Amino acid sequence: MSGILEDKDENEVFVPSAVLDEALEAINKVVPAKSKHSYEKEYTNFYEWRKRKHAKGVDERIILAYISERSKNAKSSSLWSYYSQLKKMLSVKENIDISRFHQVSAFLKQQSVGHRPKKSKVFTLEEMERFLDNASDDEYLLQKVIFVVGVFGGCRMGELVAMSVDDVEDRGSVLVVQIPDTKTHKSRTFTIINGSNSVPAIDVFRKYRILRPEKISHKRLFINYKNKKCTVQPVGVNTFSTIPKKIAQFLGLQNPQEYTGHSFRRSSATLLADSGADLTVVKRHGGWRSNSVVEGYIEDSLNNKIEISRKIIERSSTIIDNRSALNPVAGSSASNSVSQQETNHQDIILPIHRKFDINFNNLNNCNFYISHYNDKD
Repeated sequence: MSGILEDKDENEVFVPSAVLDEALEAINKVVPAKSKHSYEKEYTNFYEWRKRKHAKGVDERIILAYISERSKNAKSSSLWSYYSQLKKMLSVKENIDISRFHQVSAFLKQQSVGHRPKKSKVFTLEEMERFLDNASDDEYLLQKVIFVVGVFGGCRMGELVAMSVDDVEDRGSVLVVQIPDTKTHKSRTFTIINGSNSVPAIDVFRKYRILRPEKISHKRLFINYKNKKCTVQPVGVNTFSTIPKKIAQFLGLQNPQEYTGHSFRRSSATLLADSGADLTVVKRHGGWRSNSVVEGYIEDSLNNKIEISRKIIERSSTIIDNRSALNPVAGSSASNSVSQQETNHQDIILPIHRKFDINFNNLNNCNFYISHYNDKD
């Protein structure tokens, strides 16, 4: 029986070849199965680069030189992906942890300064309504139902491709959709309802579902639709990725090519953030692990920005109005006393360097704010 004999602290360790094979198989499972080809390709690129440069082994200088050369033909976001893939593969193939190379991390962060990643465009609720109302079912029924499911669920392309008829439960007034396998390996559940604002989401789904052929050998939910009939052929990922562009073209939106396969997921998060949902709600809905991704949607929410502006201007107006009442201009005969009419259902701001005669018996539902500012303010 062949194997490896190691001597550590005078304790003999023998690893049989069968155990080695099992260990190697377990290590290989560390690499994500869906993107294993990309990881292997990146490791091969590094391996060939190292041979061309006559470099041996791995240390911080070698990794820094490799990443630096990579940066000449790669965007910042791609550079981070290459680094992540290489880190995983070096850990698996050569048992080396390059995450401890701080100069490499610093270089990658510097490359990201000023970089603005290009994001898929999103659909507004009005655009969704317009497409569902105006697009002909004879031609666009498939696009409609994918639009509905993709936006209501914040779905990734892979999730839409793998979705099964068994994942959707029709409960009359609501559709309950289960996504059993996600990118983060956590199942998600979402619902679809008919909107009060003319979004016949359930109606669109049922119309498509009823056209499904009785004799079909698979359970894939989305199958091709042509000439008012559904075929048995499942919709492929390439078809999914072109649907947002086709919807944008129908709506006459600018730069339809910027509506990509990720547009449904981004539209879902944006619409939810615009409704006033907080980080926890948006994060749970889309199954995101990173707070920074979700914070981006909330931060970019137009409704949130408008609400902030409203708070700024309304608060400022209240302060200005009360200062005018409590800080008479020079020469004015206005009194320093605060009357019942002035103090009923309003905020009162009292500068700490002014003295006021206030009859507290006349106050009703008032808030007091103590601040310090000059009369010139």
